[in-house]
Amino acid sequence: MFRSTKTSICLAILCLIAAAALPGWKNISTAANSKAPQRDSVERNIVYGSNVNYLKKQEKLGMDIYYPKNMIAGKKYPLVMMLHGGSFLNGRKENLGTHCKILADSGFIAVTINYRLGWNAGSVYGGCEKVDVNSLIAATYRAVQDTHAAMRFLVANANQYHIDTKWLFIGGSSAGGFIALDMAYITQKFAGEKMANAVTTLGKLDTASNRLKNSFKIKGVLNMWGALPDSTLITKSTALPTIFFHGTADKTVPYDRGFYIANCDRVPELYGSACLYRQTLATGKPTILNTSPNGKHDPVEFTAKVVASNTACFFHKVMLGKAQSGGYYNAVLGCR
Repeated sequence: MFRSTKTSICLAILCLIAAAALPGWKNISTAANSKAPQRDSVERNIVYGSNVNYLKKQEKLGMDIYYPKNMIAGKKYPLVMMLHGGSFLNGRKENLGTHCKILADSGFIAVTINYRLGWNAGSVYGGCEKVDVNSLIAATYRAVQDTHAAMRFLVANANQYHIDTKWLFIGGSSAGGFIALDMAYITQKFAGEKMANAVTTLGKLDTASNRLKNSFKIKGVLNMWGALPDSTLITKSTALPTIFFHGTADKTVPYDRGFYIANCDRVPELYGSACLYRQTLATGKPTILNTSPNGKHDPVEFTAKVVASNTACFFHKVMLGKAQSGGYYNAVLGCR
């Protein structure tokens, strides 16, 4: 249904921003102690863990929680966790605040988090043979570790934060899309085989950044112009309902398939939204691909309102068992 487009990255080198603790953070460890939320409110800077970052400094890790309007006493709400982009170099949780506000207004507890940032991105200037591949993979791995910790924290404190743990969804943009997909499909076994140096240095995926040991199960994914390192991770036994947004002319993250840095096969090959849509569709799980014809990275028509309203509708249909698959080449608000 969709044409295959092979694209690959010319990775833009951005100034490395060292993530630091912000003033006003709430000192919460393994048990939440905040007051019950007011209607149509946001709780900000809730600490879900801490860990050593790329600069070898201890970093507090925080989240913001957006609550639905007119919450009903005693009711639990489905959760959507949102992950910002920024090439694993920069970005903050506040970048997806508008998405979270719309999702909360649609009946979800919406959460956006900070995760550890940083890698030796300047190495790409030395050409393919000089790219610090291990540093790049470690940055991805740290981010996934932190996201595991954030989800464990929310599940452990589900009563405090009014979360229905039967319905946990995750999504993100660009690097955040990578993390969301990795959360859904990367196992410790896969990490041990493909990310061995990161595992040796940083430890397991699900034991870092806090001491919580509870488990969770993700029920659906939103991917905004992110990718997976292996499309075969999606099988009939692992596939999850997924909604994709991507542009066909994306030169940062491939729409279909490509390498992370142009003409450099030392870096991970990536499988973008078109490829992952086909793979998910073949399993029989509901999936939607929203394509921007000739759209670049972060297509302009895929605004927060478009993405969040479509995602809210898709996830609600997943919960009702009524979600269907389809591919679309235009941006519309709400349900398809």
